[in-house]
Amino acid sequence: MGISKEKRNRELQLVELEILNEVVKVCNKYDIEYFIDSGTALGALRHSGFIPWDDDIDIGMTRVNYDRFLEIAPKEIDSEIFIQNRKTDKKAPFYSTRARKNNTIHMEWDKRNMKIHHGVYIDIFPYDSIPDDESKRKKFQKRCKTLIKIYKIRSIPDRYKKPERNIKWWTLAIIRRLLHYILLPIPINWVEGYVEKNFRKYNNGKTKYITCLSYCGTHTFKKEDIFPIKEILFEKNVYSAPNNMDNYLKELYGDYMKLPPKKERKGHEPYKLVF
Repeated sequence: MGISKEKRNRELQLVELEILNEVVKVCNKYDIEYFIDSGTALGALRHSGFIPWDDDIDIGMTRVNYDRFLEIAPKEIDSEIFIQNRKTDKKAPFYSTRARKNNTIHMEWDKRNMKIHHGVYIDIFPYDSIPDDESKRKKFQKRCKTLIKIYKIRSIPDRYKKPERNIKWWTLAIIRRLLHYILLPIPINWVEGYVEKNFRKYNNGKTKYITCLSYCGTHTFKKEDIFPIKEILFEKNVYSAPNNMDNYLKELYGDYMKLPPKKERKGHEPYKLVF
């Protein structure tokens, strides 16, 4: 008999936890501030660990800490871990960074044909300051949302979701391919540089708000709800987390203590998984 889906997912979670601990070692050694992010933060508060059906770990850092991490981590982290972004893996289609475990595979369907490191990973996201003025902030976030979508379409020709047997899925898949080929003549370095320039626009000023523009969304967090960071229990270990988890998670999920319907309780469902 084969291994159950639940047990397989749990084994994957434990590998991801190993990666997180190696990343945190580097952060602690060099005073690089991080915090568990999105679904990982939700899992910590609601389940004291992973959301049972979740299959990834996310952490966030302010842009300053993120830049320091990218400078230090590739040289300092355990040799079993690969820090992946476009500087270390030229064909990587991510604006953010992934820490991957060597000699493992966690391949996503839309990236199955890409010659990149496909190891089991955790995501590391940069957080940037955004304007205080609501009208200006919404306009800026809408612009950045469009830019990151363009970056993703230019980088990845396929839809994220696996194929479905319906006209809508295939229509959107064809449109995605067409847009990818239209954008293909634009150098990816230029696209990435333009996105980065926009994302960093307000980091030198003192604003009250911050967000992860890589989310491809328009979530807005008060800096006082994230900083100063506090400690929280996750899988029997202590990690850094947003200061006001209630406000932080409400912004992301609304009624975050309510469990989703059973049919929605699923992770990313990788195309290929080996560890």
